[in-house]
Amino acid sequence: MKSFGTARLVLLLLAILLAPPPPQTSVELRVTSVDDGAAKLLEQALVQRLGARLLEDGYRVVPAGRAAGVRVWVHLEATGATIETRGATLRIETVPAGDPALVSLEIQQLATALVDEVEPGPAEPQPAVALELSGAPRDPELRERLQRGLLGRGFALTRQPKADDRRLCVAVADSGEARVHVVGGDRSCDDDSSAVQVPAGETVARGREILLAEVAAALDAVVPEPVPWQKSSTTIRPAVSVSESSQSRSVESSESSDPRALVFTVAAHGGLLARTGGPIDGLAGFGVRVGRRRGLGGAIDCIVVPSGAEGLRVVEAVPTAALDWRIGFAERGVVALGLFAGVHLHHYAQTGGARDTRVGASAGATVRLGWLGRRGALLFAGLRAGWSGGNWVHVYDTAVSWRRSDMVLGLEFGAGWDIPLRRGGRR
Repeated sequence: MKSFGTARLVLLLLAILLAPPPPQTSVELRVTSVDDGAAKLLEQALVQRLGARLLEDGYRVVPAGRAAGVRVWVHLEATGATIETRGATLRIETVPAGDPALVSLEIQQLATALVDEVEPGPAEPQPAVALELSGAPRDPELRERLQRGLLGRGFALTRQPKADDRRLCVAVADSGEARVHVVGGDRSCDDDSSAVQVPAGETVARGREILLAEVAAALDAVVPEPVPWQKSSTTIRPAVSVSESSQSRSVESSESSDPRALVFTVAAHGGLLARTGGPIDGLAGFGVRVGRRRGLGGAIDCIVVPSGAEGLRVVEAVPTAALDWRIGFAERGVVALGLFAGVHLHHYAQTGGARDTRVGASAGATVRLGWLGRRGALLFAGLRAGWSGGNWVHVYDTAVSWRRSDMVLGLEFGAGWDIPLRRGGRR
């Protein structure tokens, strides 16, 4: 019995040792910021340091827009930073503003912890590049800068390459010259002596640009173009420069998914309006709003309510100003809670008789449940309730033909569009 238990233990150990390693989780890294000096410097540092930290932890880091099991988006503003980590599950955390070094460290720690916590979503594996650097005495940060440049040109990165991956070998001499060649991910840099000689630049920065261009050209020759995150048959070519790639990514993200982005909204709606003691009439309205995609906003809205009775025609208009707060739920849902105040215009015309316009005050609250599309489309339904106008009565042939109290309840259905306001602060 004892030998049988030992044999089972040995077989279990062999199974563990011979089993293929678990697939590396791919992480899409996206860092954006407002156009502020401190935030911009912090953004550039985070792309390097957070990417390096994820690689050290065993993840595959892919550029923004590529297929990934986990998507990490860090957005920096003057008031702090928002970290959104999305896989099969979603986590969003904020970091308040403070000393840039401390904020950077807290973002790195929090982002890597969130990547560990969220459950990765499904993602097709794609080839990655492992950077093996030797020498580089003139530029101790060369590894991080090369990794950032490769991400900007559309290459996924890893520290644990497999046979389908590529190993990028860069050897930098004391003079600043470098030798570059690419081998299979399961091979050593010593396996291939053929290398491209890269001359040193007149400055460290210029030499770095030349080296980055050469390593990108060497990889372009052997690495398949990455698969875009959208399910389409087209491919995305590596970006021409880091700045262009960053700009396109940040514009796309701020227009489609930044919950704190400023938007201008136009919307039209219709429905029913009822008052106690009076008829139920149809309503039509139009409004504009400026505010956060999710958050505080201000709006101007006007509804028009036609009504009538025997010998009487009534048209009411209620222009109001409003404040609302959008609360997001799920991925695309939004609840908008609003308060409005304005005037109530009651215009009437009697057949063969008087016509006049009465003016009253209007105030109340609205609750709207909506859906925000990826491109800004907005669909919503809601209720409005409050006090509007006066207790107006019309008489026809000595009898009351039309009356309404001042308590109002409306049901609305509408559609609109969120138009991003491209502030100077966004890249």
